[in-house]
Amino acid sequence: TPHFARVIAMSTTAHARAHIAHTVAGDRSRTRANAREAVPSSRRTLLAGAVTLPVVFVSTPRAARAAELTTYTDPRLKFQVTYPNDWVTLAGETPAAEDILGGGARDVFTIAPPDADVGKINISIVATPAGADFTKMGSLGDAYGFGFGLTAPLNRPKVRKGRESTIQYCELVDSVQKGDYYKVEYTFAKPSTGFDSLQFVLAGLGYDGRVSHLYTATATLPRGEEEKWRSTVEAIIDSIQYPPTLY
Repeated sequence: TPHFARVIAMSTTAHARAHIAHTVAGDRSRTRANAREAVPSSRRTLLAGAVTLPVVFVSTPRAARAAELTTYTDPRLKFQVTYPNDWVTLAGETPAAEDILGGGARDVFTIAPPDADVGKINISIVATPAGADFTKMGSLGDAYGFGFGLTAPLNRPKVRKGRESTIQYCELVDSVQKGDYYKVEYTFAKPSTGFDSLQFVLAGLGYDGRVSHLYTATATLPRGEEEKWRSTVEAIIDSIQYPPTLY
């Protein structure tokens, strides 16, 4: 099974370090975007491949040295993320989709707080190969349409009798453009499992020198613990950089 190599970069921008150090201590206000339009159905396959809800971890967590911040630069996929040094890193993969259009298993780079339940709080980054038609995020619709297309299939409040355990709720909170990326916030709950979370997604297109990808970083945290985790998690999401696009 392929794994991500774990490489800790010794350098990071002073801006990224200062931003995370500041936001770990406090929250910041957010604005809400108005609804505009949904992502066309022809783009749903790429969006579906970007969702990282089912992740199979195939390695043991490794605790980093307790210090300030660490910047990880992936040697193959070229993304970069800055996070607290005491968070643990895991390698994993998404399962191959049964639908032939869904693609095979993809590597996942995941970080989580020490001693936390990784199933309830984590940040995972996955790269989904993107076709030549997708050169900029605008190719996937506007920011709100992207967020709607990402979350609408996850909202299943009504099911057939006897399948009540599959009921789940997903509500889009916000979806905005952040530079070349789209940043999505939504809630997701599945009553049969007790799972009730706030999710952030940072999506962007990039070229790793071989293949173009839709990169998605998905942050999960319990809704009942927003005050404890939101500032830190959102600061990590905002630190992420994907490689530039080919064109």
